[in-house]
Amino acid sequence: MKKIFLTVFSVVLFVSMVFADVSVTPYGAAETVSGSCFLLEADGVKIIIDCGLFMTDENLTTKTTELKNLQVQPELIKADVLFLTHAHLDHSGRVPLLIHRGFKGKIYSTKATKELALALFKDRNGFNLIERKWFWSESQMNKARHYSNSAIAHWTKECKNAIRSTECSDDEILLKDLEKRENIKFLLCKDCCKIETKKISEQVVAVEYNKDIDIKNNVKAKLINAGHIPGSASLIFKTADKKVLFSGDIGSGYSKFNGKFDVPESVDLIFMEATYGGSGDRNKNIATQYNLFREDLKQAISSGKTVWIPALAYNRTQKILYELKLMQDDGILPKQIPIYSISPSANSITALYQKEVSKGGLQSQANDWFLKEVYDKATILPKDAKLKMTRNYNKQMVLLSASGDMDKGKSEQLMYKMLTRNDVFVMIVNYVNPKSNAGLALRNERTKAGIKSVAEIKKYDVFSDHADLSTLQKWLSKQNKNVEIYIIHSSKKHTKDTIQLLKKEGWKNVRNTVVGNTIN
Repeated sequence: MKKIFLTVFSVVLFVSMVFADVSVTPYGAAETVSGSCFLLEADGVKIIIDCGLFMTDENLTTKTTELKNLQVQPELIKADVLFLTHAHLDHSGRVPLLIHRGFKGKIYSTKATKELALALFKDRNGFNLIERKWFWSESQMNKARHYSNSAIAHWTKECKNAIRSTECSDDEILLKDLEKRENIKFLLCKDCCKIETKKISEQVVAVEYNKDIDIKNNVKAKLINAGHIPGSASLIFKTADKKVLFSGDIGSGYSKFNGKFDVPESVDLIFMEATYGGSGDRNKNIATQYNLFREDLKQAISSGKTVWIPALAYNRTQKILYELKLMQDDGILPKQIPIYSISPSANSITALYQKEVSKGGLQSQANDWFLKEVYDKATILPKDAKLKMTRNYNKQMVLLSASGDMDKGKSEQLMYKMLTRNDVFVMIVNYVNPKSNAGLALRNERTKAGIKSVAEIKKYDVFSDHADLSTLQKWLSKQNKNVEIYIIHSSKKHTKDTIQLLKKEGWKNVRNTVVGNTIN
């Protein structure tokens, strides 16, 4: 008996000694979908995985979200490197704040993620989280106060030298607090955003899929295709004794842009997103859903209606534009029907997609953006699609705008024009917050502005960029059923459901993650 005890004790001690130098601490995306941020510590190396924004949802209030987005823990600032799984703001949106607070390390990502993330930063994302001494044009401010317009908030010396007469804040302050104090709406200066984004770009290193990256102290990393959006990656970290896998966001496997993900090799520890993991075979009828979207749009156009698609500015708008092109190619959508994409934010991302795909074939060396057939078409745009505003909303058209929730941007403005017309068909193509304008309109309730929609509204899940449970199991197909799996990027309910469903399928060690609780 004593021999058995000593043997068991020795094995336990050996395992703990082998794995004692690897730990993971979640700072976001634990029992909630957004705010992706993890700290991996291995062999004296500190590695951040993502640094994303928290988004308001049924679990996070607006006030809680705002507070969380301003937090950057000291241990993150002192980390050696940062890896971005992809450019969505819930994975990259706090990078400007992290760097402003003092992070000096390299930032690794695919080429597509680098270009797309930097484009989002240039487009005023992330810089509003930073306390600064702001300044503005005195004459512009006077006009803004007189006409109830917005004023431009600057912070770089380049802009200060170019403005003749300026006013400024006396102390470092958040832009939202400055707005309250001055009782005026401010917009971040795009030139200042470009200048600061250029500085951020100097820390970003683009790497290819499936190539080992030597970090430090024999710790290596590798990016593999996650099939979520262009450039999205799952990350595999290797020490002398252990492999740790972070999924990033895993694609549905049906994207006409990205196709299927790469199935990761066998590892020892997994952090896996399960945004839709608790929903079983949610994606099994994808082909039917595509056909339904196409048939409904065709029917709306043939009956003389204007089709309004309020979509997410990044990737969802581009997927819709490409689908409209394919419908034109297949003779389903008449080419003479005008198509407008009116969101400047969406159109700047579309221009990047178009620039990449116009190379044709597979001439891109990194080749981490699209499937071959997308490159072969040399465009993602429908014929004569116009990426600009239109003054005439009364003519028949297909109209795309940003903010799928209809809570901000062009979609909020269009809500007053479109929901009050019975000759408009509204196609919702992404998840919407039940409390948002779009969520209320879908339930035939009055919007926050008191509008009772007379337009026809329908929701489609076909353009989802996330895996369901059956797809997650394909992604896990090379793993041992005893591997430790921690669920991330999922609500509390979906986390619980995913754990139960995976255990029914024979996965023995599936657990939830909690913010701040270190996993050894």
